[in-house]
Amino acid sequence: MALRVVVFDVGETLVNEAATYERWHAESATKFVFAERDLHSDALPCLAALRTRGLRLGAAGNMYAHHEEFLRPHVDFVGSSERWGVQKPDTEFFARVVEAAAAPAGEILYVGDRVDNDVSPALAAGLRAIRVRRGAHADVESPPGIVTIGSLQELPEALDRV
Repeated sequence: MALRVVVFDVGETLVNEAATYERWHAESATKFVFAERDLHSDALPCLAALRTRGLRLGAAGNMYAHHEEFLRPHVDFVGSSERWGVQKPDTEFFARVVEAAAAPAGEILYVGDRVDNDVSPALAAGLRAIRVRRGAHADVESPPGIVTIGSLQELPEALDRV
């Protein structure tokens, strides 16, 4: 099956959560909403590179529904655990990803930073998966056979390995 859709986890995969939480603390924020400035520097260039390949793009993660809005201009669909009423690693979360992607599971790639919450459950649901090693779980070793990249800059070339 050809790869048609790439779906990204949000926290630490697209959004630099650690830096964002530090900024919110420093600013004494009372409203906590992700914004484009919270994206990792490699996120938008990666999305643009994947678009040139004709792939549909999505973002879905364990987050509040109000965080969906800042991603909408950059992807074809967005899903949140709050809106869907189910969290990763539950298999129903990945069923929702497949539904939102409107493609067979085997034609969808899920990209996440965690083996336990993103990659393993996506694979169990029949999706393809790639791990980006960063954030709080960067030191966790990937199991054998899990395609692992160091940044989203590497993702377009890694597509051939899944």
